[in-house]
Order: sequence, then C-alpha cells, then structure tokens
Amino acid sequence: MKKFLWLPLLMGVLLLAGCTFGSGTGGNGDTSGSGNGGFVNPGDSLGGGGIVNETPDASDSETMNDAADAAGETEKGTAPDGATPLTAAGKITEGGDYLITGELSGKISVKAEGVRLFLNGAFLTSDDKVLTSDFGLTLTLIGENSLETTAEATNAISCDGALTINGSGSLAVRSAKNAIKANTIAVTEATLDITSSGDGLHAEIDAYDDLTEAPAFSYEDGGWVRLDGAALKINAGDDGIQADTFILIEGESELDITTNGGAPQTVTEASSDSGDGKGIKAGAIDWGADNNEIVSDKYFIGITGGSIKINSNDDAIHSDGEISISGGTLDISAGDDAVHAEALLTVTGGELTVKKCYEGLEAAKVEIGGGRITVESVDDGINAADGTTNRPGQANSNCHIILSGGEIEVTAHGDGIDSNGSILMTGGTVIVFGPTNSDNTALDADGGIRVDGGYLFAVGSLGMVETPASNSAQNVLSYAHQSNIAAGTTLSLTHTDGSPIFSITVQQACQSVILSSPALVTGESFCLYGGDTELCSFTVSSTITTVGSTGGMHNPNGTPPQGFGGGFGGHGGRP
Repeated sequence: MKKFLWLPLLMGVLLLAGCTFGSGTGGNGDTSGSGNGGFVNPGDSLGGGGIVNETPDASDSETMNDAADAAGETEKGTAPDGATPLTAAGKITEGGDYLITGELSGKISVKAEGVRLFLNGAFLTSDDKVLTSDFGLTLTLIGENSLETTAEATNAISCDGALTINGSGSLAVRSAKNAIKANTIAVTEATLDITSSGDGLHAEIDAYDDLTEAPAFSYEDGGWVRLDGAALKINAGDDGIQADTFILIEGESELDITTNGGAPQTVTEASSDSGDGKGIKAGAIDWGADNNEIVSDKYFIGITGGSIKINSNDDAIHSDGEISISGGTLDISAGDDAVHAEALLTVTGGELTVKKCYEGLEAAKVEIGGGRITVESVDDGINAADGTTNRPGQANSNCHIILSGGEIEVTAHGDGIDSNGSILMTGGTVIVFGPTNSDNTALDADGGIRVDGGYLFAVGSLGMVETPASNSAQNVLSYAHQSNIAAGTTLSLTHTDGSPIFSITVQQACQSVILSSPALVTGESFCLYGGDTELCSFTVSSTITTVGSTGGMHNPNGTPPQGFGGGFGGHGGRP
C-alpha cells in the first residue's frame, strides 16, 4: 500500500492532526515565471512557468444516453410455464417456448421468430454449431447448463438477430472460435462461463458485409452488447467482449476476463506492440467484401457499475470512439494500454486500479471529474494523444487533459501525465510519482499546464521537467534538488511555525518536486522537509515559486548537467 497523506482525505489514509488548508486560491496574477532570482529548472520547456494560451473546455457528450436508448429495457427471465419439451436436436419452425433438460447432441436451428429456450440442467454438444437462429432468440437459464462444440473454427452459438440471455441459472460455453455471436447480445442476471479460441462475446452487424457503399453509422442496426447484473467469466484466445458499436456494463455485473494468456509477466514496449487479445473492445465496423472500416467517434463503452477484473494481452478496455466510466470497481493488468479511447475518455466515478500496463489511461481527450484511480505504467500513466505527431513548438488542439475531481495516483516510468495539447486542473487530488530517467517527466504538456484548483503533488527527474503555467489561478511550488531524493523518503510541507500541511512518501527517486494547493497563500512562508531534514524554506510571492539551483540553466532537450553548483535559492535551507 503506497503511503501518502493529503487533505482532503485520500484513499483511506489518516489525516494529520490539526491540519487545515487556507481558503482561496492564492493566485496573484504574477507572470514572471519565477519567484526566486530567475530560476529555471533544467530542461523546463516552459522556462519555469510560461503561459497557457488556450484553456480546454469539457466535452458535452450524449453518447451514453444514445446507447442506453438504443439498448432499451433489460428483459429478466421468467418461469417456463407451459413450455414444450425439446428432446432432440433439429429445426424449430414455430415460435413459442421450449424446454431443454438433460443431454442433447446435435445442432439446434431456430427458423422462426418469437422463440424462447429454457435450459434447465441441459448439456448440449455438437460437432457443428450447437445453436443457431435466423431471428432473435431468448435463452433463459435455470440451474447449471453447458454447451460445447467440438468443431474447429466454429461459433458455439450464432444468432442473426438479437440474443437475450437471462435467468438465475448458469451456462458454460466451450468453442474453438467465438463462443457467442449475435447481432446484439443482452445478458441480464445470468451467469456465463466461457472458454473460446476466438472472442467470448461477439456482436456484429452482418448485414454490412455485402454492401458496395459505406453505410451510415447507426446504433439501430445493432452490433452492441449490454450486461446488467450479469456474471461472466471469460477465457478467450482473442477479445473477451467485442462489439461493433457499443458496450454497456450496468448494475451489479461481475466480470473476470482473461485474453490470450493475459498480460506478459514483464511488460515492455516490444511486448505491447505485439499484444493480441483485448479485454473489452468496441469498434470498428467492417463493411463490404474488402472489409473497409467505418470511422466514427460514436463507438462507445459505458461502465456504470459492477466488479470488473481484466487480464489482457493487449488493451484491457478499448474503444475506437469514446469510453465513459461512472461507477464500478475495475482491476486491470494489460499488456498494452489499460484504458484506451480514440476520441474521449471520461471518468466521473468508480474505482480503477491498474496494476500492470504499458500505458495507463489514453485518449485524444481525457477528462477526470471523480472516482479513485491508481495507475502503475511502464510508459505514460495518463496520456492525451490522437495518433498524430505535433510540430515542434505547437500543441495539438484536438488533445487535452482536464482534471476537475477525483483522487488520482500515478506511478510511471515514462511521463506521469502527458498531453499533446494542454493540461487543466481545477479540482481533485493528483499525486504523480514520475520517472527517474531524464528524458521523461512527471508532467508534460505541449500546450502548457494550468493549475486553477485542487491538490497537486508531482515528483520526478529534472531532465525534462515542466513547471505549470504562470497564469494559473492557484499558486505552485517548483523545487529542484541537486541530488536524488531516495525512494521511500517522506516529503512534508509545513507552515514555518511547524503546523503540517501534507506528508507523502515518494515511491521513486526524484529531484524535482512540484506541488500546488490552496494552502500556498501569497505572502505566507513554508518549509519543505525530506524526512527530518529541512530541504528549503520559502515565502510565496508569485504564482510560481521556484526554489533550487540559481545557476540559470536551461536545457530543454538534454539531461540535467551533473554536479551543478550555484547554491540553492529561495529563503535559506540547503539539501
């Protein structure tokens, strides 16, 4: 358990007795970029402050509502009163309710609309597909059931229409291809145990395969998966859940997904590039004989609740459009990205723990307004990028990170929080244990970093450190230490009278410390300690207070100079 202490209470740690923050932001409009003798952190691409010229606005997305409307109401299971017993495999040509119990061998083909199959202790096997339907189909599970195909490269269940699986029972599915394939798949309260060489659940719009012109993107054509109170255990050779358009996970759903053997024991850049098998994936739609793809920002994954555990060889959660997480508990180990959206990723609630990944949370636009997020990454912890390359000195206006709430902790070996556009922080608590190598930094934004509120603590190397912008509304301290502050050191900020403000134990060695809170009031004095040693004392006289070497070094593209001198500025104190 990582040890850190900040107000407000963060992730269950204890409050320091008598510790309070002052009111107000403490900003004073100073744009000098330095509070102590023109200090510039080595490698600071903004010259110790800079200006954020374009402050990003939060996105206004209705995708979640559109997806929920398209999925409609969930259908719960009912009792099989009056159902016709089905005692042999073959074709079902009339609508109605059918009951299957005991062992049954062969293929069941549904050739009529309005069919409901009740499985009560049913054990179905086939050397072909086990169950197919030319129309929509409802499976209601009672007791324990199983379904297995022994054929190679064959789906166990294939439904051309909408497939609904409900009931209080369970179904084990074994398949050498996709376990369950349908136009749409809705699972309500039922329990599924899936082992497949292909995808576990696969929702696809087959009607697009024969088109000669690109169709308009539409949820009404299907291609979606909805889970409401479902319990799924999936061990898939390819994707765990794959949908053409959207995926909704709601209620008290419980998911345990492993894909392609799970994440490598050691995640590297090479292993991330060769990863295969995503945990939960939405998009992209193929159409026509040449499998052309429809590009849209309406591909969507929405998670509002439940318990989700994913161990994936590739991305754990991936959307070719948007992802929204507003609830639930997520436990992720990924061989590549933990959560990746091509367009927009929003987190407003829930608890997300990323234990292993190459990159943590990534999208063109990342907006976090709530929840608890813990990320440990080989490369960037949180990244705003859209796949394009920025021109030197220019920010990508399509990319941003907005942090307005929640509790975030990042431990990264690449950049801690990185945006190809800008970073705006207005609230919440953000703790970044950044890299020890000099070519990455705790905070990195091509369009600058503006801190207008909240509680920020970011430590890392000095080689490419980036100080927040001097037009931030809340005061910021940027401290540089001549030598490494060792991992395990407790950094504490106090008022000069000794009253505590925060205490955090760093998880990786660092030389740069950047912090901001409402406590940094203009005109007041503070002390920063490493363990029992005073590192520096300072008085806040400008929006950006810089304390450290006064050698005036500026090395934006290299490693920090070794053994630099010039003493330590500020108001006394030496490391």
